[in-house]
Amino acid sequence: MSIIGVTHPVPTEYAKRIYDNGKDVFVSKSYLGRVSRGDKFIIYESHGAKAYTGWADIVSIQKMPRSDIIKKYGDRLMLKEDEFREYAKGRSHMTAIEFKNFEKFSKPVKPKRFVSIGGKYIREEEFQMIMDNKD
Repeated sequence: MSIIGVTHPVPTEYAKRIYDNGKDVFVSKSYLGRVSRGDKFIIYESHGAKAYTGWADIVSIQKMPRSDIIKKYGDRLMLKEDEFREYAKGRSHMTAIEFKNFEKFSKPVKPKRFVSIGGKYIREEEFQMIMDNKD
């Protein structure tokens, strides 16, 4: 079954920065690189809704030195610079997922299984379940 997207848990306060402030770059310690441009980045709100609450098209996903992430994306990051520095402590590289065309779902979609902090791939069957239940 093919991979159509990737999801990572996002605390509600950070998810709101995507919804309300147009932030379009997510950073992660884990690298799920078997997705590519045009696949979906799906927001899983790890607090509050505990559900998928929106998605966007992936522009790029890359493992980068953390200093390059700040230089390249700056204010587009969903984390503020001080939050990013704290989150990235002790790591030389982080994963940056740049996305566009964000769509917030009309209603949250509960996943069948828990989404761990490392994130997970979204395959066809789960993608279809999200499609069928998001509106």
